[in-house]
Amino acid sequence: MNVRLAVHLTVSTVIAIALVFTGLNLWGPLGALLAMIVWYFLEQAIKALLPVSFLSSVPGTQATSAMYRDWASRLVASLGMYPSRTPAGDLARLGSGIRLGMLSHANRDGSQVLGFLVLARTGETTTSVAWRRRGKQYTEQPIDSSHGVTVHQSREQQNPVQARFGFTTSVGLGGDTYWVRPQDAELLALVLRPAEAAAAPAEPTAAAAEPAPAAAAPAAPSASA
Repeated sequence: MNVRLAVHLTVSTVIAIALVFTGLNLWGPLGALLAMIVWYFLEQAIKALLPVSFLSSVPGTQATSAMYRDWASRLVASLGMYPSRTPAGDLARLGSGIRLGMLSHANRDGSQVLGFLVLARTGETTTSVAWRRRGKQYTEQPIDSSHGVTVHQSREQQNPVQARFGFTTSVGLGGDTYWVRPQDAELLALVLRPAEAAAAPAEPTAAAAEPAPAAAAPAAPSASA
């Protein structure tokens, strides 16, 4: 948890307590319940308006825009606010030198653990990917992404809890499988597939594949000649 998020949670807690006691003093228990409902909707709206730097991620990184996934975030997006909260916007942040942390559930070493895929730009067209398990005692482990990312479209999330939080897309990286949110899967495809496509031989164009038209035959002499 970063300092900004800690400050936000502290202020939010103080507001919640103030609303509850105000409602309790004015209208009794029903007022306290109404105050909690008001606080919930207010808190969700504030979180949707917070910049991405407030969100929890790996130290030294920023969270991807897929973290904005609740009803308040969708409402903010429908109003045309924060148009950069897209995979393309995340790609632009990555290109500017910002490291991104992507929350995911990984199937590694025979077990499933929660952690982050860490993306960092290492060149004009290259990006490094690392895995860091959630927890201060863990460090980043590089992932071989030279073969790109594989999106397993046919796989369905069997864990209802993970599905509820949006981890419904399975991707393959470096021999392991990760459950990520669909928006993060789009970002991985944008980051890793261009290099894979560039390494593939170029296909002949339609113009080159078709034979050139034969030269027109000379006109037959007229009968008068």
